[in-house]
Amino acid sequence: MTTSEERARAAATIDPESLAEARGAVEARCRLFLRRLDLLEAGIENVRRSGDVHRFSLALSMFLLDSLPLKPEACPFCVQNAGGCRCEGCGYAEAHGGRCDAEASAFGQLAEAVDDLAGQLHVLRNDLPARAIDLQDAGEGLRSSIEGSRAAAKELMAEAEEADVPGLMEAKRDYVEAILDALPAGCIGSKQVDGSLKEVREKLVWYW
Repeated sequence: MTTSEERARAAATIDPESLAEARGAVEARCRLFLRRLDLLEAGIENVRRSGDVHRFSLALSMFLLDSLPLKPEACPFCVQNAGGCRCEGCGYAEAHGGRCDAEASAFGQLAEAVDDLAGQLHVLRNDLPARAIDLQDAGEGLRSSIEGSRAAAKELMAEAEEADVPGLMEAKRDYVEAILDALPAGCIGSKQVDGSLKEVREKLVWYW
């Protein structure tokens, strides 16, 4: 794990314009996420069978993973350093194990773990649940997942608005953790998904 001094040196390399652009991208992404989340929530009314629970849970989980602020436009380091060989001067890379595509990169390992989790969810898309599902409990679980995700997005927007570089990176890390907590893993009921979730959590510790 990086030290506070290493993170401070990395943050000091970012100019105000790059920070502002990344903050704007995070806020715009959150606003779009919240609008789409409202539409998705309305679909819970159509969840009437065990198969519906399974499919909705997987779709919701993939949607939530897609909302993670891990894309270049949401990162002040990527905004400032991406393109050509400019990554070589990235303060994040220097403090976190190398370029994002390097094997030892903290970001690269996190992104790979998230991709693996999405892959596990994708594999399950055509499988029907082998266990009985209480529809009332499932509905409550799905609504709780959506509400937790909504709260996380609003918190990220509020924190990103005036955040400095460390504050923005910490807010994004906290959002990822909140989304992992909100995933309807209980409705999916897969040991493989649970294992992948654990792996993402372990990699998230090194993110910032």
